Amino acid sequence: MTCRPRDLSRGARMAQRAAADAPMLVQLRGVNKHVGMVQVLNDIDLDLARGEIVAVLGPAGSGKSTLCRAINGAERIDSGRITVDGQPLPRRGRELARVRAGIGGVFEPFNLVACRTVLENVTAGRLAWWKAAAPGARRRADALLERVGAAEHAAKYPWELSEEQQQRVATARALARDPKLMLFDGPNPALSAELARSLADDGLGLLLATDRPALARSAADRVVFMDGGRILEQSPPSEFFTVPRTVRARDFLARAHDS
Repeated sequence: MTCRPRDLSRGARMAQRAAADAPMLVQLRGVNKHVGMVQVLNDIDLDLARGEIVAVLGPAGSGKSTLCRAINGAERIDSGRITVDGQPLPRRGRELARVRAGIGGVFEPFNLVACRTVLENVTAGRLAWWKAAAPGARRRADALLERVGAAEHAAKYPWELSEEQQQRVATARALARDPKLMLFDGPNPALSAELARSLADDGLGLLLATDRPALARSAADRVVFMDGGRILEQSPPSEFFTVPRTVRARDFLARAHDS
């Protein structure tokens, strides 16, 4: 499918949001994380606004996945500060669970419940997080499965689906919680530029940790390039893919295989 050009009216709305007094949806300052003797996040500074799509590119082991897990509290950082919606990310307990309720994530493995149908997986997510009435949860789940392109699989079980189809279901399940932030980690073949932009137009912030340059080029407002646990550069896609500033970014793009 050919992606449509960037929507200039959406760009204007992004500028208005950036100029508003509301805090950034996500802000990282001086974030560091070690795994054993390896520093997997090295002095990370990063902002993400409401309605913005940030694509994080980099080779395997660059720190993309750890970055996502740190933002949703699944990885405890060693030092630095992470704020979500203007509030410091709690380290544990009920306060962390409350913040994570507003963060949707699509990670591998997708952890769909094998003994429940696709519809039940999505509906259960909404019931568990927001205690929505069952009829409303069913209508919401149907609408989300339609939105992610998985409506025809509603009566199937996860083990009957391909990996890409499972990913679509996991996306619908995450959206059922009505998050303000969506984190996508991995290849994400089920995520299209059109779906990403439509979610951003709804006001969600999206962080795409991906190895798909084409997705970053067509969907992102900003590309962040990581290597060795560091952010080496960040710029609009038109700039990053035309004139990357670092040798490592140029090497990565030269070697990247995308479809």
